Amino acid sequence: MAHRVAMFRDMDMGAEEGLKRMAEAFRHQLRGWLVTGQCRGLVLEDAGRVVASVLLLLKESVPTPVTPLSVRGYLFNVYTEPSHRRQGLAARLTDAALDLARELGIEIMELHASLEAEGLYQRMGFVPTSEMRLVMGSGIKTPKQWKHRR
Repeated sequence: MAHRVAMFRDMDMGAEEGLKRMAEAFRHQLRGWLVTGQCRGLVLEDAGRVVASVLLLLKESVPTPVTPLSVRGYLFNVYTEPSHRRQGLAARLTDAALDLARELGIEIMELHASLEAEGLYQRMGFVPTSEMRLVMGSGIKTPKQWKHRR
């Protein structure tokens, strides 16, 4: 949870009150996913302290001509503590998560990259897609990270 909050804080995405509400709601959701195996967490430690992490969610999808499978992998919450950045930890964790997904038979992996991480994921073979979003909740502003992505 600390990494999820820190990730959004680093991206300047959300006020502290919103981060607190998100953490409370997500803690319950993540616990359920981890118990059922729908989500897997991978971490790297330094002297017993978690310094980098990633989550792999197995999410329902619809079959397409690309793959008939109704499950896709979704990588999220890829985070490295500032003191351990630029050492390849995010790439190592992403590689490990991709290996796990292959073992599970996943054929398509998705993620939403921060602007700073796009190059890393493109070097790993990820390609930008045509995904679009519409924010429909009243009072919710479209985060600046979602704008000007092309």
